[in-house]
Parts: sequence; structure tokens; C-alpha cells
Amino acid sequence: MALEAIYGDDLAVLENKGALRHFQIYIRYELQNAAEVCARFSPVNRIGEDRGCPDDCLEQHEEDKGDDFSYSCSFEHLPPLILTCLLPQSYPSKEPPYFTVTAKWMDGPSVSQLCEMLDTVWADLPGEEVVYRWIEWIHTSSLPHLGFDNKITLGPDIPKHKGDSRAISRSLSLESVIPLMLSYNSRKCHQVFLEDLHMCMICLNQSKGSNFIKLPCQHLFCVKCMETLCRMHVKDGTFFQLVCPDTKCNVSIPPYLLKRLLGKEEFERWDKLTLEKALDSMSDVVQCPRCAISCLEDEDSNAQCPKCCFVFCSVCKDPRHPGKLCLTLEEKLQRQQASGKMATRGMVEDMISVKLLYNNARSCPKCQMTISKTDGCNKVVCSSCDQTFCFRCGKAIIAGYAHFRLAV
Repeated sequence: MALEAIYGDDLAVLENKGALRHFQIYIRYELQNAAEVCARFSPVNRIGEDRGCPDDCLEQHEEDKGDDFSYSCSFEHLPPLILTCLLPQSYPSKEPPYFTVTAKWMDGPSVSQLCEMLDTVWADLPGEEVVYRWIEWIHTSSLPHLGFDNKITLGPDIPKHKGDSRAISRSLSLESVIPLMLSYNSRKCHQVFLEDLHMCMICLNQSKGSNFIKLPCQHLFCVKCMETLCRMHVKDGTFFQLVCPDTKCNVSIPPYLLKRLLGKEEFERWDKLTLEKALDSMSDVVQCPRCAISCLEDEDSNAQCPKCCFVFCSVCKDPRHPGKLCLTLEEKLQRQQASGKMATRGMVEDMISVKLLYNNARSCPKCQMTISKTDGCNKVVCSSCDQTFCFRCGKAIIAGYAHFRLAV
């Protein structure tokens, strides 16, 4: 009952064997400072004794030790060690508990050392309840006792280890054990993140990690702020600004997080806008002027729509005109007026509008999108590709205002 009150879910009461109490304790290693685990692999099996090798062969195996190679990684959480106890009727007055120590990630000699140390603890405390002392010693002192303070070395693989029968150690190869250890460490780190409190650097509110989004750049923001930010950019069409909100970071928000943060219609709109931007960035892809379907242009700047079969010039969007120059807007207006489709008054008004538009518009030097400026300075940012350029001369600008000071 005392052990259950202390260790809670980490204690599992097993079915009694006869009249003897039988239970297991899961002892978890939560490292304050991350520990380095070094796995030593051996491409050649050097253990000759178990395979009946002669004495001169064993010397050759010792020379092959230089062929080892190692792999190191950092761990904050190690898989638990399991202490299984069976309490004899004469415990604690005469006999210690029967026990096994299971650590399926440790090498056999290390687990055998732990069993020997538990015997030593009982010898120093004869006639006393020793299980709690065993658990606390394993939890706090077992790793330093094995020399695993800041670096834990495992391997190389040993086919058979003749050690303490109470020691249940690693039976799988390191190639199998290391991925399992990494997976356990990842799950525990995520669990700790979900339970800890974090502060959102947008709204400055504190909340549990389960209410936060962790971006690939490891910056954290609460779900509500990220939902608002993403929906705003998708609604305004500024999806190129869907990046980490941290002022010193510009890592893009990945699609799997956007799908979680956006509604179904919003995500479909983002997907459509992203596709359109990707197509616009391709120099040989143009839009059909009739049905807005993407088409591939040929070497002569002509394209054929796969939907309506319209063949057109990719420059002026008029029907294909081989060997002829594209008409200007003024020429198009004059042709419409000559055909009687437009009155003289309407043609004049449209020509004035076109000239005003050209006077207040420039093409982006990166994506060639036409941009109009109604007010503000001459340093503008393209809403399509985020390129900064001078509206006056059309030159692309990386940062700062040195270009405008020189111009003055």
C-alpha cells in the first residue's frame, strides 16, 4: 500500500504466486541534462569463445577492435528499468525479496552490476524493508554507479553473456534498440511539452503545450493566434506571408499545420492560390483568356487551351497571329471603333483610362505582375512574390533606403 501511494501507476501488482506478493516497479530515468548515448557497432563478430575459436583466433579478434564504428545521439529520457519483486514469507526478517532487473536497452554486464549492488544494499540493511531503498538507489544512483554520468556507451553486440540470472538485459541488436530508444525519447519529450506551461509571444498569454503549435523552426505560438493569422492571410490573398510570426524568422508554415489551422474552404482557397502562384512562376505556362485554364506556350509564344481548344498568342492574349506584331491597347481600341463595336466617345474614355493606368503602374522585376501605386513612397513590395523594388525606375531592391538617397 505504501509503494502504491508513492509510485502510483508506475507500480503494477501482479497475480500472487501461491501466498507470495508479486509486483513490478517501473523506474524512469528523466535526465535534467541531456545525456549522450554512444552505440558501438562492430562489423565483424569478434567473440570467438562462444563459437569454439582457438586461442590464436581470439588474439586476432582483439586486433579487430579498431574496426568498430560508433553512433552518438542525445537523450532526455531513457526507457524505464523494471524491478520485479516476489516477497517471501520470511521477508523482511530473514530473507530479501526475490527479484529480477529488466533493462532491455542495457548491456548484460551493466545489468548484472545493478543486481550485485541490490544485494549489497540488503546486506547493509538486514531485517528491514528494502524495496523502497532499492528503487530510490536505482533511480538516483544507478547510472553514476555504472559510469553513465554524461555519456552512456552501449555495445558492441555480444551473442551470449554469462552473467547474473536475475539480470534481463538487451537481447536485440543495437540496430534495433537505438531506434526504439529514440522513439521513446521523442514520445516522452512530446508528453512533457503538452503538460508544461508556455507563453505565446503574440498574445503573451500562458497555457499548456496542448494549446500551442510548434513550428518546424521550434518557435511556439498558441493555436488561437495562429488560426487568426493564417485565416487573415488566406482571406487577403497574402499567402506568401504565411511564415513564422517571429520577427527574426521566415520559415514557412508547412501544409499539414495549415490544414489543421484553417477551415476546409480556407484550406482549399490556400491550395488554389498556391497552385496559381506556382503556375505563374513558370515561364512557359500562360492562362487561357477565355476559360482561365493553364496552358503551355511553344517557342513562338503561342498556346492552345486544352479545354476550349482556343489557339492564342501568349503575349497579347489575342488569337494566334503568325508573322505579325502584337497590337497595342490603343490599336485594339481603334480596331473596335472601326468595326462599329465602340463609339468614338467610349474609345477616347478608354484610351485616357489606359494612359492613366500606365502612368500609375509598374511591372514587378521578378514576376512581371503589374502593380499600381496610389500613394506612399517609391519603395513598394509586390503582393505576388514579395519582391521589393523602386516604383520610379523599376530596379529590384534587397533592403534599406540607400537607393532612394542616391536617387535624390
